[in-house]
Amino acid sequence: MKLTRLAGALATLALIATATPATAEPTPSQSGRPRWELRWDPSVRKDGVKAFEALEDDRRGSHPEGQPHVFTDKDAWKFTAHLEDRDGSDRMRNEVRGMRGHDGAPLEIRKDETWRISYRMYIPDTLDATTSFTHIWQLKNSDVGTPIAQISLPVIGGVQKIAARYWTLPDNASHDFATADLEPIQNKWVTTTLEFKSSDDGYMRWTLADGSRTIADQKVEHIDLWWTQEQYNRPKWGIYRSIKSAGLQETYLLVKDLKAWQLGPATPPVKLPAPDRSPGAYEAERVGNVWEGAAEPAYCAVCSGGRKVILIGGNVYDYAVVKGVLSETTGTRKMTVHALVDGAQTFAVSVNGADSIQVPMTGTKDTVTTATVPVDLVAGVNTIRFFSLTARGPELDKIVIS
Repeated sequence: MKLTRLAGALATLALIATATPATAEPTPSQSGRPRWELRWDPSVRKDGVKAFEALEDDRRGSHPEGQPHVFTDKDAWKFTAHLEDRDGSDRMRNEVRGMRGHDGAPLEIRKDETWRISYRMYIPDTLDATTSFTHIWQLKNSDVGTPIAQISLPVIGGVQKIAARYWTLPDNASHDFATADLEPIQNKWVTTTLEFKSSDDGYMRWTLADGSRTIADQKVEHIDLWWTQEQYNRPKWGIYRSIKSAGLQETYLLVKDLKAWQLGPATPPVKLPAPDRSPGAYEAERVGNVWEGAAEPAYCAVCSGGRKVILIGGNVYDYAVVKGVLSETTGTRKMTVHALVDGAQTFAVSVNGADSIQVPMTGTKDTVTTATVPVDLVAGVNTIRFFSLTARGPELDKIVIS
């Protein structure tokens, strides 16, 4: 039986039957049942890219002269893709992830919640379908690399298509449940809507419309759209494609009129335990620290402060820096690293840019493991970088200097 999120079990939301097309703005229920509540309606001009949790704009630094790859353009958000962009050896990625409310807090799609996300998109004829993967929207969570659902541009039977798909985790396989021809919707604004229930027994409905003409409207039921113990689901927009397909062109994608509704009232924020404020303790997720590449804070039921930093290491790009580490004197101190470890993993640690030392750790993913190493600090403020060039490192909870 799957575990619930950090906040505990959440009440299952009832799905109301409605004849309203998924491309239309939801109308309130008159029966006293849960109704659609508008949760997200960002402004291109006021919110800009801050409408999203984070940018994944050439996070590997492969094409700095092409930055920004994600930006606002008049009344739309624009995602560009150049032939030299890379996010690994065989792919490129320029995306945004997650949604932020007007208060700046992330909007979390949690277990058994039902959401509807609608927007308009412009796909130019340079953004072709490919024989390998090209994704322009994804639903993911930070615990699992496999996407939960996508809108993709595949070539099927020699014909360019736009497809809505979901994934099954046990076999890591994708399943297209709705497709339409791509070429007739290129070089024009079309509206797409995704409605889904993030549940072990969920559903997804995808609609695609050209003005008042419905091109696709398909629903798939009894699918698993909740894979995570602690994290939340979040959408992603942008261009994520393989570079292995022939004939790739420099291209872009435009999206605008983004809106998201939740069925039922907004779920209260997760209440986290207090961080460790004892002398010498520094939480990995503390404001002011640095998380580069894929590294980011995430929920953690067993960690102090209720958070950890994940996806550290495996290359030169994904790392975390703990800043503001104080020392009254220059000299060698003991640093105890608190982390969640999947078997045997190793951090490389560099203090103030000096040569790195190795911190091997052995443990399990559901228990905080510690390792103590000597570190040379200077009097005043120090920075400590956690990385690994060869493999993913542990998930960092905090450090304690003694």
